[in-house]
Amino acid sequence: MSIKTIFKYILVWQLAIIIITSLSGYFLPLPETYLGGATQAYVENPLLYSRANFDGNHYLTIAHRGYGYAQQAFFPLYPNLIRYFSKYLTPINSAVAISIISFFIAIIFLVKLVNLDETNTSVAKWTVISLLAFPTSFFFGSVYTEGLFLMLVVLSFYCARTGRWWLAGIFGALASYTRFVGIFLLPALIFEWHQQLENRNWKLEVGKLLPLLLIPMGLLVYMSFLNKTTGDPLAFIHAQKLFGQGRSEKFILLYQVFWRYIKMIFTVDLKNPIYPTVALEFVTGVAFLWASIMVAIRQRKSYAIFATLSFLIPTLTGNLVSLPRYILTAFPFFIGYGRFLSQYKYLRQVIMTVSYVLLVVYLTMFVRGYWVS
Repeated sequence: MSIKTIFKYILVWQLAIIIITSLSGYFLPLPETYLGGATQAYVENPLLYSRANFDGNHYLTIAHRGYGYAQQAFFPLYPNLIRYFSKYLTPINSAVAISIISFFIAIIFLVKLVNLDETNTSVAKWTVISLLAFPTSFFFGSVYTEGLFLMLVVLSFYCARTGRWWLAGIFGALASYTRFVGIFLLPALIFEWHQQLENRNWKLEVGKLLPLLLIPMGLLVYMSFLNKTTGDPLAFIHAQKLFGQGRSEKFILLYQVFWRYIKMIFTVDLKNPIYPTVALEFVTGVAFLWASIMVAIRQRKSYAIFATLSFLIPTLTGNLVSLPRYILTAFPFFIGYGRFLSQYKYLRQVIMTVSYVLLVVYLTMFVRGYWVS
């Protein structure tokens, strides 16, 4: 896939999001809770401010005023970039531009990464399409960290795969300064280093591990900041319970989480607006549990380590809240998805149709102020 083709795909995807957002008011009332920029700004420009619903408000507030109550759950790189580029654009435009440009760069290097292993060029094509058509892909163009984080993760892996270890470490450090799961690049890239050893003398190659020690620095810098400002270096974890999402600070095993969701599927009223979200979280959990097994069997072990940890760690809090969004940046899953779609033409048509429909449904809910992920 050329950069021009990727640009066309991104453009079509964004145009579809704009059209769906424009029509969403005909299908769902506006609850006026957690709307981007508060109700007045949202009503004046819903096409733009709907991209900042829910967590987007926190990123804009942190960029403008610094950290407030419970906002320690949001890592600093994204709001810091918003603050910097707000010298040239409005904060909301800066935030959206950072997300979309980062995502565009991420796709370019994701294609390069896929092509390192695949001789069938259609795998890269369907990897990109599966990512764009995923029911929560709109977060890549919203005031969320998904676009930025995916770019940093993919760049870190691509640099490691191509022998640029210092750059891999730097991008990894920025990733762990963007989201907690960025720290999982460390074990993944250590294993990547081991995979690349082959018959070489490990003593001569051990120096390449040194740059990977940069990866935890992003997290450690943020923890140091939290310790100075709140007295709690783990405030980014402890703040989670303040959002009322039922997250536990004790480890809950995955089978217990699934059992909880099965009970909710059969007990929550179908008319409850939260039901589609519960269903999406459950289906995502089951699908990506299977995908974790497939990635471990069929892809590079370094990919499997990062993808599986990205999937499993959020579930240890006792629920699957936001999993359909978190999973977006676990790129190895989508490489496997792309490989599958490239092989099964007729099944692909069914899967993509369902995916497009769900994207319309969940995007409509999100831009109208209903919790999706």
